[in-house]
Amino acid sequence: MPDRAPQQVDRQLPTDEARDLISLVRDIAQREIAPSAAEGEDAGRFPREVFTLLSESGLLGLPYDAEFGGGEQPYEVYLQVLEELAAARLTVGLGASVHTLASYALATYGTKEQQTEHLPAMLGGGLLGAYCLSEPASGSDAASLRTRAVRDGDDWVITGTKAWITHGGVADFYTVMARTGEEGPRGITAFLVPGDAEGLSAAVPEKKMGLKGSPTAQVHLDGVRVPDARRIGEEGQGFAIALSALESGRLGIAACAIGVAQAALDEAVSYAAERRQFGKPIADFQG
Repeated sequence: MPDRAPQQVDRQLPTDEARDLISLVRDIAQREIAPSAAEGEDAGRFPREVFTLLSESGLLGLPYDAEFGGGEQPYEVYLQVLEELAAARLTVGLGASVHTLASYALATYGTKEQQTEHLPAMLGGGLLGAYCLSEPASGSDAASLRTRAVRDGDDWVITGTKAWITHGGVADFYTVMARTGEEGPRGITAFLVPGDAEGLSAAVPEKKMGLKGSPTAQVHLDGVRVPDARRIGEEGQGFAIALSALESGRLGIAACAIGVAQAALDEAVSYAAERRQFGKPIADFQG
Protein backbone atom coordinates (compact mmCIF):
# COMPACT_ATOMS: atom_id res chain seq x y z
CA MET A 1 0.00 0.00 0.00
CA PRO A 2 1.18 3.58 -0.63
CA ASP A 3 2.37 5.71 2.25
CA ARG A 4 -0.40 8.30 1.97
CA ALA A 5 -2.54 8.59 5.11
CA PRO A 6 -5.94 6.91 4.83
CA GLN A 7 -9.22 8.76 5.14
CA GLN A 8 -10.78 8.27 8.56
CA VAL A 9 -14.37 7.10 8.66
CA ASP A 10 -16.66 9.24 10.80
CA ARG A 11 -17.78 6.49 13.14
CA GLN A 12 -20.87 6.41 15.31
CA LEU A 13 -19.68 5.05 18.65
CA PRO A 14 -21.69 4.68 21.85
CA THR A 15 -19.14 5.75 24.49
CA ASP A 16 -15.93 7.68 25.04
CA GLU A 17 -14.28 4.35 25.85
CA ALA A 18 -15.26 3.06 22.42
CA ARG A 19 -13.86 6.18 20.76
CA ASP A 20 -10.58 5.73 22.61
CA LEU A 21 -10.54 2.10 21.51
CA ILE A 22 -10.94 3.03 17.85
CA SER A 23 -8.15 5.58 18.20
CA LEU A 24 -5.88 2.86 19.63
CA VAL A 25 -6.76 0.50 16.78
CA ARG A 26 -6.09 3.16 14.16
CA ASP A 27 -2.71 3.91 15.70
CA ILE A 28 -1.72 0.23 15.74
CA ALA A 29 -3.07 -0.29 12.22
CA GLN A 30 -1.12 2.56 10.68
CA ARG A 31 2.04 2.14 12.76
CA GLU A 32 2.39 -1.65 12.98
CA ILE A 33 0.23 -3.20 10.25
CA ALA A 34 -0.14 -1.07 7.12
CA PRO A 35 3.56 -0.30 6.45
CA SER A 36 4.43 -3.97 5.85
CA ALA A 37 1.06 -5.16 4.52
CA ALA A 38 1.82 -5.27 0.78
CA GLU A 39 5.25 -6.84 1.25
CA GLY A 40 3.88 -9.40 3.69
CA GLU A 41 1.07 -10.44 1.36
CA ASP A 42 3.41 -10.71 -1.63
CA ALA A 43 5.72 -12.95 0.40
CA GLY A 44 2.87 -14.98 1.90
CA ARG A 45 4.16 -14.16 5.38
CA PHE A 46 1.84 -14.69 8.35
CA PRO A 47 2.15 -11.71 10.75
CA ARG A 48 2.15 -13.62 14.04
CA GLU A 49 3.81 -10.70 15.83
CA VAL A 50 0.85 -8.49 14.95
CA PHE A 51 -1.60 -10.91 16.56
CA THR A 52 0.58 -11.04 19.66
CA LEU A 53 0.42 -7.24 19.83
CA LEU A 54 -3.35 -7.24 19.32
CA SER A 55 -3.74 -9.79 22.11
CA GLU A 56 -1.54 -7.81 24.48
CA SER A 57 -3.54 -4.68 23.62
CA GLY A 58 -6.83 -6.37 24.54
CA LEU A 59 -8.15 -6.46 20.97
CA LEU A 60 -8.67 -10.21 20.50
CA GLY A 61 -11.43 -10.70 23.05
CA LEU A 62 -13.54 -7.59 22.66
CA PRO A 63 -17.07 -9.11 22.82
CA TYR A 64 -16.34 -11.33 25.82
CA ASP A 65 -16.44 -10.95 29.60
CA ALA A 66 -13.83 -8.79 31.30
CA GLU A 67 -13.69 -11.39 34.08
CA PHE A 68 -11.72 -13.62 31.72
CA GLY A 69 -9.72 -10.96 29.88
CA GLY A 70 -12.32 -9.81 27.39
CA GLY A 71 -13.29 -6.24 26.59
CA GLU A 72 -17.06 -6.48 27.16
CA GLN A 73 -17.64 -4.31 24.10
CA PRO A 74 -20.91 -4.48 22.17
CA TYR A 75 -20.77 -5.96 18.70
CA GLU A 76 -21.30 -2.55 17.12
CA VAL A 77 -17.89 -1.56 18.51
CA TYR A 78 -16.12 -4.88 17.92
CA LEU A 79 -17.20 -4.92 14.27
CA GLN A 80 -15.89 -1.41 13.69
CA VAL A 81 -12.56 -2.50 15.14
CA LEU A 82 -12.50 -5.29 12.55
CA GLU A 83 -13.21 -2.74 9.82
CA GLU A 84 -10.18 -0.70 10.87
CA LEU A 85 -7.91 -3.75 11.01
CA ALA A 86 -9.11 -5.07 7.65
CA ALA A 87 -8.60 -1.67 6.04
CA ALA A 88 -4.93 -1.82 7.04
CA ARG A 89 -4.46 -5.50 6.08
CA LEU A 90 -7.25 -7.95 5.39
CA THR A 91 -5.20 -10.88 6.71
CA VAL A 92 -5.22 -9.23 10.14
CA GLY A 93 -8.90 -8.29 10.18
CA LEU A 94 -9.88 -11.78 9.06
CA GLY A 95 -7.56 -13.37 11.60
CA ALA A 96 -9.01 -11.35 14.46
CA SER A 97 -12.51 -12.33 13.37
CA VAL A 98 -11.63 -16.03 13.13
CA HIS A 99 -9.93 -15.98 16.52
CA THR A 100 -13.07 -14.47 18.04
CA LEU A 101 -15.11 -17.17 16.30
CA ALA A 102 -12.83 -19.90 17.65
CA SER A 103 -13.16 -18.49 21.18
CA TYR A 104 -16.94 -18.24 21.00
CA ALA A 105 -17.78 -21.82 21.96
CA LEU A 106 -15.84 -21.77 25.21
CA ALA A 107 -16.78 -18.18 26.06
CA THR A 108 -20.48 -18.88 25.54
CA TYR A 109 -21.02 -22.56 26.35
CA GLY A 110 -18.05 -23.51 28.52
CA THR A 111 -18.33 -24.21 32.23
CA LYS A 112 -17.04 -21.65 34.70
CA GLU A 113 -14.10 -23.96 35.44
CA GLN A 114 -13.23 -24.28 31.74
CA GLN A 115 -13.51 -20.55 31.20
CA THR A 116 -11.34 -19.77 34.21
CA GLU A 117 -8.67 -22.21 33.04
CA HIS A 118 -8.52 -21.38 29.34
CA LEU A 119 -10.12 -18.05 28.43
CA PRO A 120 -7.54 -15.62 29.89
CA ALA A 121 -4.82 -17.05 27.64
CA MET A 122 -7.18 -17.14 24.67
CA LEU A 123 -8.49 -13.59 25.06
CA GLY A 124 -5.41 -11.74 26.21
CA GLY A 125 -2.53 -14.14 26.71
CA GLY A 126 -1.17 -14.31 23.19
CA LEU A 127 -2.85 -17.52 22.01
CA LEU A 128 -4.37 -17.72 18.53
CA GLY A 129 -7.33 -19.88 17.60
CA ALA A 130 -8.83 -21.74 14.64
CA TYR A 131 -12.37 -22.97 14.03
CA CYS A 132 -12.79 -26.50 12.65
CA LEU A 133 -16.20 -27.40 11.28
CA SER A 134 -15.91 -27.92 7.49
CA GLU A 135 -14.44 -31.08 5.98
CA PRO A 136 -13.43 -32.18 2.47
CA ALA A 137 -16.77 -33.95 1.97
CA SER A 138 -18.97 -31.64 4.06
CA GLY A 139 -18.81 -27.92 3.45
CA SER A 140 -22.28 -26.36 3.29
CA ASP A 141 -23.75 -29.65 4.56
CA ALA A 142 -21.73 -29.43 7.75
CA ALA A 143 -24.06 -31.73 9.68
CA SER A 144 -22.76 -34.67 7.63
CA LEU A 145 -19.22 -34.30 8.98
CA ARG A 146 -17.21 -37.50 9.41
CA THR A 147 -14.57 -36.60 11.99
CA ARG A 148 -15.27 -38.89 14.91
CA ALA A 149 -14.54 -38.71 18.62
CA VAL A 150 -14.65 -41.99 20.54
CA ARG A 151 -14.80 -42.12 24.34
CA ASP A 152 -11.89 -43.92 26.01
CA GLY A 153 -12.12 -43.67 29.78
CA ASP A 154 -11.79 -40.03 30.78
CA ASP A 155 -10.57 -39.06 27.30
CA TRP A 156 -11.89 -38.68 23.78
CA VAL A 157 -9.90 -39.91 20.79
CA ILE A 158 -10.54 -37.77 17.71
CA THR A 159 -9.82 -38.87 14.14
CA GLY A 160 -10.64 -37.05 10.92
CA THR A 161 -9.73 -34.21 8.58
CA LYS A 162 -10.94 -30.61 8.61
CA ALA A 163 -10.77 -28.43 5.50
CA TRP A 164 -10.30 -24.75 4.64
CA ILE A 165 -9.13 -23.92 8.15
CA THR A 166 -7.94 -20.35 8.65
CA HIS A 167 -4.80 -20.45 10.84
CA GLY A 168 -4.39 -24.15 10.10
CA GLY A 169 -0.88 -25.06 11.21
CA VAL A 170 -0.21 -21.83 13.15
CA ALA A 171 -3.03 -21.85 15.73
CA ASP A 172 -2.46 -22.55 19.41
CA PHE A 173 -5.92 -24.07 19.86
CA TYR A 174 -8.56 -25.54 17.58
CA THR A 175 -12.28 -25.56 18.31
CA VAL A 176 -13.22 -28.88 16.70
CA MET A 177 -16.65 -30.30 15.91
CA ALA A 178 -16.64 -34.11 15.86
CA ARG A 179 -19.23 -36.86 15.71
CA THR A 180 -19.80 -38.66 19.00
CA GLY A 181 -23.18 -40.22 18.27
CA GLU A 182 -25.85 -40.69 15.64
CA GLU A 183 -25.74 -39.36 12.09
CA GLY A 184 -26.96 -35.82 11.55
CA PRO A 185 -26.72 -32.67 13.66
CA ARG A 186 -27.65 -34.26 16.99
CA GLY A 187 -24.61 -36.52 17.03
CA ILE A 188 -21.98 -33.75 17.00
CA THR A 189 -19.97 -32.49 19.98
CA ALA A 190 -17.53 -29.59 20.38
CA PHE A 191 -13.97 -29.96 21.70
CA LEU A 192 -11.11 -27.63 22.54
CA VAL A 193 -7.96 -29.19 21.07
CA PRO A 194 -4.45 -27.85 21.85
CA GLY A 195 -2.41 -26.88 18.82
CA ASP A 196 0.48 -29.04 19.97
CA ALA A 197 -1.62 -32.16 20.61
CA GLU A 198 0.02 -35.40 19.53
CA GLY A 199 -1.53 -36.58 16.27
CA LEU A 200 -2.60 -33.12 15.09
CA SER A 201 -0.96 -31.82 11.93
CA ALA A 202 -1.67 -29.43 9.08
CA ALA A 203 -1.20 -29.85 5.35
CA VAL A 204 0.64 -27.37 3.14
CA PRO A 205 -1.49 -24.18 2.99
CA GLU A 206 -3.83 -23.78 0.04
CA LYS A 207 -2.69 -21.58 -2.85
CA LYS A 208 -5.13 -18.68 -2.98
CA MET A 209 -5.58 -15.71 -5.30
CA GLY A 210 -5.37 -13.34 -2.34
CA LEU A 211 -5.01 -13.33 1.43
CA LYS A 212 -1.68 -15.04 0.95
CA GLY A 213 -0.50 -14.02 4.39
CA SER A 214 -3.38 -15.90 6.01
CA PRO A 215 -2.75 -19.67 6.00
CA THR A 216 -5.73 -21.78 4.94
CA ALA A 217 -5.04 -25.49 5.31
CA GLN A 218 -6.45 -28.92 5.96
CA VAL A 219 -6.01 -30.03 9.57
CA HIS A 220 -5.55 -33.74 10.25
CA LEU A 221 -6.46 -35.36 13.56
CA ASP A 222 -4.97 -38.84 13.81
CA GLY A 223 -6.05 -40.35 17.10
CA VAL A 224 -5.78 -37.02 18.94
CA ARG A 225 -6.51 -37.60 22.60
CA VAL A 226 -8.21 -34.88 24.65
CA PRO A 227 -9.66 -35.15 28.16
CA ASP A 228 -13.40 -34.92 28.69
CA ALA A 229 -12.66 -31.68 30.54
CA ARG A 230 -12.03 -30.16 27.09
CA ARG A 231 -15.47 -31.11 25.79
CA ILE A 232 -17.48 -27.91 25.33
CA GLY A 233 -21.18 -28.09 26.14
CA GLU A 234 -23.14 -31.31 26.31
CA GLU A 235 -22.64 -34.34 24.10
CA GLY A 236 -24.67 -33.80 20.95
CA GLN A 237 -24.79 -30.02 21.41
CA GLY A 238 -21.86 -29.30 19.11
CA PHE A 239 -23.80 -28.50 15.95
CA ALA A 240 -26.01 -25.99 17.75
CA ILE A 241 -22.86 -24.42 19.21
CA ALA A 242 -21.26 -24.33 15.77
CA LEU A 243 -24.23 -22.58 14.16
CA SER A 244 -24.49 -20.09 16.99
CA ALA A 245 -20.81 -19.26 16.59
CA LEU A 246 -21.20 -18.83 12.84
CA GLU A 247 -23.94 -16.24 13.34
CA SER A 248 -21.39 -13.98 15.02
CA GLY A 249 -18.65 -15.03 12.61
CA ARG A 250 -20.65 -13.93 9.58
CA LEU A 251 -20.91 -10.45 11.05
CA GLY A 252 -17.14 -10.41 11.42
CA ILE A 253 -16.55 -11.38 7.80
CA ALA A 254 -18.99 -8.69 6.67
CA ALA A 255 -17.13 -6.10 8.73
CA CYS A 256 -13.83 -7.15 7.15
CA ALA A 257 -15.35 -6.81 3.68
CA ILE A 258 -16.57 -3.30 4.49
CA GLY A 259 -13.17 -2.33 5.88
CA VAL A 260 -11.15 -3.46 2.88
CA ALA A 261 -13.72 -1.96 0.48
CA GLN A 262 -13.45 1.38 2.28
CA ALA A 263 -9.66 1.22 2.01
CA ALA A 264 -9.91 0.52 -1.73
CA LEU A 265 -12.30 3.44 -2.21
CA ASP A 266 -10.05 5.78 -0.22
CA GLU A 267 -7.05 4.72 -2.30
CA ALA A 268 -8.93 5.26 -5.56
CA VAL A 269 -10.17 8.70 -4.53
CA SER A 270 -6.70 9.78 -3.39
CA TYR A 271 -5.13 8.56 -6.63
CA ALA A 272 -7.76 10.27 -8.76
CA ALA A 273 -7.06 13.56 -6.99
CA GLU A 274 -3.26 13.25 -7.36
CA ARG A 275 -2.89 11.78 -10.84
CA ARG A 276 -2.87 14.53 -13.48
CA GLN A 277 -3.49 14.24 -17.21
CA PHE A 278 -4.01 17.03 -19.73
CA GLY A 279 -3.24 19.58 -17.04
CA LYS A 280 -5.73 18.55 -14.39
CA PRO A 281 -6.48 15.71 -11.93
CA ILE A 282 -8.16 12.73 -13.55
CA ALA A 283 -11.00 13.08 -11.03
CA ASP A 284 -12.04 16.24 -12.88
CA PHE A 285 -12.89 14.17 -15.94
CA GLN A 286 -15.70 12.43 -14.09
CA GLY A 287 -19.10 13.58 -15.23
